[in-house]
Formats: sequence, C-alpha cells, structure tokens
Amino acid sequence: MLKPLIIFLGLFLAGCSQQFQDVNSTFDEAFFRSSDVELSKEYIQTLPYSSIYAEVNEQGKIFMVLAYVGKNSQTGAEQLKWMSSDKAMIVTENGRIVQTLLLPYDNLSGLAFQPLNSLSSASYSSPDFASVFDVSANPGAQKWQAVYDWQPNYRLGYKANITRTYVGNETVETPLATIDTKKFQEKINFPMLEKEMTNEYWVDNNGKVVKTIQYLGPDMTRLELTVLKNYQSNE
Repeated sequence: MLKPLIIFLGLFLAGCSQQFQDVNSTFDEAFFRSSDVELSKEYIQTLPYSSIYAEVNEQGKIFMVLAYVGKNSQTGAEQLKWMSSDKAMIVTENGRIVQTLLLPYDNLSGLAFQPLNSLSSASYSSPDFASVFDVSANPGAQKWQAVYDWQPNYRLGYKANITRTYVGNETVETPLATIDTKKFQEKINFPMLEKEMTNEYWVDNNGKVVKTIQYLGPDMTRLELTVLKNYQSNE
C-alpha cells in the first residue's frame, strides 16, 4: 500500500516553494536545452525530503524528490517513487530502476525479477537476488532472470539474463558526502533481441546504492542517478 508524503505533495503540486520551481525549471528545458541543475549543499540539507539528481542521456541533471514510498506487491521489496516538478517519475528498488513515467524518448513500464531458470508467472520469490548487494570482503557473482516491458508501442515480455559482478572499490562524491563504495556491473542479455547492455552500481558499506548508471533497455535511454539525501525507513 502506498504511503503518500502529504506535506511534500502540498509543496510539490501547489508550487508553494518558488525556489524549488526555479531550480528545477521544466523537464523539457533540462532534457532538450541541456540545462544542468546545481543546488547548494545548504539548500539540499534544508529541504526536508529525500532527494536525488537524475541525468538523462548525459543532457544535464534534474532535481527529483521522493513523492511516495510503497512495496512491490509480488516481492515485498520497498519501492521509492521520485518525482520532478512536472510529475515525471522514476521508481526504484534499492537504486534499481523498475519503472518510469513521462520521461522523454522511452519509458520502462514494467520489470519483473525471477530466479535463474524459473521464467514463469508463478515463480516470484524473495527480492534478495535482485535488490540486495553482496558487500562482503569478496563478493561473488550473482545470476538471475528478468522480464522487461517498455513504452511507447507496447513492447512487452522481453526476457533477459542478468549477471552481476564486483569490479572494485571506488569513492563517490556527492554534494553532501564523500562515500567509500563497492562498484558492481550487471551484464544484461536479451536473447530475443540479440542485444546486451551494462548497468553499474556504486554501493556503500550498508548495501545501499548511492549512485547508478542504468539503461532502460538496449539502445535506449541512459539514466544516471545520484542519491543526495537517502530515505530512512521507519520499519
């Protein structure tokens, strides 16, 4: 069940904060005119909401704020719904993009994860194999499968084989912090399309994604997300 952040929506939809409107401008301007939002550390700290930077196809950063918190109804994984000032949305599960809405070019309308060699509608299980990163001293490779749906044009049911590997330690700089991370790569192969793509994740010592570069699909939109203020669950 979704838990709307009522105070945020009042600010976000009614436009009570002129500063927020000014820094975010419009989604079209940022994507098609190469705008690049740069907010001060003080502004990000002062705003009482979880937030991220999102960059689409390396065309400038957009400031997005957490609008809803819910759960994946099939796996129980926590879902965060990030929204821009004109209601474009990116849905993540521990940093992984599982759905988008009102982005230019392409949108990911659905993403379902399944254990390896279990591609059937009844085979959903724990979300650990997809959303939980191994941050032990020697992370092992992980493999699973997924089904992608895209819009426009109702491109549905594209199966993928995914292999995640640890590639090394890196330091990530955000406007608020310097974070030691483990970097992971995911090779995603689409047999039906005979194409591949590679997603990257920078994960802190607690297993939380602090930065990621992902593609909505092969030869599709590139999204780079950087967490500014993390969401802290009450559970």
